[in-house]
Amino acid sequence: MPEGRRHILLDLWVENPAVLKWSPPLRTLLLEAARASGATILADRFHQFEPYGVTGILLLAESHLSIHTWPEDRLATLDVFTCGSMDTDLILEHVRAALTPTREQIQTVQRGIASQSASQ
Repeated sequence: MPEGRRHILLDLWVENPAVLKWSPPLRTLLLEAARASGATILADRFHQFEPYGVTGILLLAESHLSIHTWPEDRLATLDVFTCGSMDTDLILEHVRAALTPTREQIQTVQRGIASQSASQ
């Protein structure tokens, strides 16, 4: 897929739901993954749900990286949206290594491409 506005949607189901419960380790994971990818981190915001579960986002110069977790379903969803040259494969590798999914579903969408039926 050509460089440009890519939106990667990754759903991960994990064996150990404990890895999805708490904000601090997930924040560290996303920050490390973004740095490894060459992204420029502008800000971050993570929210800890009670009794557990996390929503977190990194605002990047290249766009954003977010995670949402549902430990009760053993599910984490990750969005990687980039309009730059950061290495999204490195982000996915970091997250997979840390969360060790038993199953995943991934979709990559090219954003901002006008279809032939779209009006100018």
